[in-house]
Amino acid sequence: MDRCLIYRHGVRTGDKVALTFDDGPNPPRTEQILAILADAGVRATFFVGGKWAERFPESVRRMVAGGHLIGNHGHSLRLRVGDYDEAEAVIGHLTGVPSRYFRAHGFDYGAYFQSGVSRLPESRVIDADVNPADWTVTAAEEIVRRVLEHPDLGPGSIINLHDGSESDDASVRLSRPLPTIAALPRIVARLHARGLRCARVDELELAEPIEWTATRTAAPPGHAPSL
Repeated sequence: MDRCLIYRHGVRTGDKVALTFDDGPNPPRTEQILAILADAGVRATFFVGGKWAERFPESVRRMVAGGHLIGNHGHSLRLRVGDYDEAEAVIGHLTGVPSRYFRAHGFDYGAYFQSGVSRLPESRVIDADVNPADWTVTAAEEIVRRVLEHPDLGPGSIINLHDGSESDDASVRLSRPLPTIAALPRIVARLHARGLRCARVDELELAEPIEWTATRTAAPPGHAPSL
């Protein structure tokens, strides 16, 4: 039976939280986020789509040069399509290292299991305990509120944001991340004010995974699917 452990957070001690970004690279929006992170002196994790990494390789190289972690979010970013192996070939070519961290697009774990990389012992599936659904929000302050007032926010949290979109429509890709970009400096500053330090996912000690098997629904218990 297909089975995996899904990590939504790290240990609940210390001061680390992980900012994560999905559906990029998406120039110039990804570069705007990279500039904000650099100004704040923090590192993050980017779960990239293979099709966008293939189209915008310099953006991926800028992520790596900035000290950020690259994760695999699938290739085509389509639901029910398990093309993580295809994405891995593109990402590995650009970064020079295999991906260890994966995020299932749309939290569709059944599709994730269609790929061979899902079965490697070193692969880790990353969800998030703080998901503000920023891709549905047009007001930056609402994204800030959803992150900072989330009941699960604390040491070890993994925060799910978006720097891009699965859409081939360039206008959607350019417009959708704008509220997140506006919100990001405030999110980082207020996290720091609470004594929380932004880190990469691989700097967290992951804890309390949810076990998923193929007999369950695509999203883990208590998690509403999103893109």
